[in-house]
Amino acid sequence: MKVLDVLKRFKQTTLFKEWHRKNKEAKLVHVFIMLDPGQEVKYDIGFYDYSKKLMTSFTVDEALNDIQSREDKEVFKKPGDKINPLDESRLRICFNEACAKCRQLQNDKYRQHTPIKEVVILQNLDCGQVWNITYITKTFQTLNMKVDAETGDIVEEKLHQIFSFDK
Repeated sequence: MKVLDVLKRFKQTTLFKEWHRKNKEAKLVHVFIMLDPGQEVKYDIGFYDYSKKLMTSFTVDEALNDIQSREDKEVFKKPGDKINPLDESRLRICFNEACAKCRQLQNDKYRQHTPIKEVVILQNLDCGQVWNITYITKTFQTLNMKVDAETGDIVEEKLHQIFSFDK
């Protein structure tokens, strides 16, 4: 799966070019992917307009046959949190490489936590530009791993309980 290729082709579409002409301050801030076995892969590509403080997202399929836009939504964020743009020139690690690193880590260290769903977000966080990959597991936990999108290093990993029951 070539996320950066999909992104590049998407930016050449008439829909995007017309939208971007009207929203010159908008910057790419995320690419969101939900991987469900047996389902077609869809990409949610988000642009944040820093002057308007609004997010526009485009949902596209790999072939770019189906493009839908959701324009001008306020972003839920904590006061003081920043939305950092992605620097596409520094994206060296592709989606497949990042996922392979995460699968290897899961297999080596978290073998009993078999993933049933994967959520992937390419974004720029305080720890840098990362592939933020979360597995929802059969053990009702989430395994979150952040892979540096430039170096391929896993910069963070956390296992969380989805449910906790009080006695």
